[in-house]
Amino acid sequence: MINLVLKRSPKFGTSLKVIAKPIYSTALQRSLILSTTNKTYYSTFHSNANSKKGNQDKKIPLWTRIKSFSTFTASGALVIGATGISTVVIYLILTELFSPSGDTQLFNRAVTLVEKDEIVRTLLQCDDTDNKKERLKAYGELYADDKWTRNRPIASNKRIDKNGKEHYLMRFHVESKQKMGLVHIEAVESEKRYQPDFVSVYIDIPGEKRYYLIKPKINRIVRPKGFLGINWGPRKQ
Repeated sequence: MINLVLKRSPKFGTSLKVIAKPIYSTALQRSLILSTTNKTYYSTFHSNANSKKGNQDKKIPLWTRIKSFSTFTASGALVIGATGISTVVIYLILTELFSPSGDTQLFNRAVTLVEKDEIVRTLLQCDDTDNKKERLKAYGELYADDKWTRNRPIASNKRIDKNGKEHYLMRFHVESKQKMGLVHIEAVESEKRYQPDFVSVYIDIPGEKRYYLIKPKINRIVRPKGFLGINWGPRKQ
């Protein structure tokens, strides 16, 4: 690089002086200059537009969409079905365990009634003392192959009478260390309480007479009497 310098002299006037100064540039400076000059700037607006245009060109095949829809529908149906079945099972369990008219509550009430009856305890020859009373075992049907009392189901049945009331029939076994008896229960839907009312409760013990804890009420039919207390007319068969 050459610099021109004008210098004024009082004797000779203006003179021209040429000053040559070399410029040293490093390789790093040259590379920066080249990279700056060769740098290209692109617009992000055009790139996004191009990408969207390319995505629109690539359409999803019909079979793939049908397959995805079928998978989603099947999964949704399974989830809804499983939820419905779980709701029904939970409802049945809660009804059986906690409903006042369920078999579990009716069984517990009957067992408590039998355990508190002194005549039943005498017939079963319970080993009772003043300080302690023998605890009775209560369970369902007897099976020769199963010795676990928890696996013996309780026999129960329900029916509707002519008046529209629900009747509950149940039987189970009670056992002491000496004897065993079979308890029969009949209860009817109560009009005043949520719990069914016991109509008949009795126990059969081998070698003993049938004992009624609650005797059923017998409805007697009163026939109308005629003149002078005599029913005139033909006799009905």
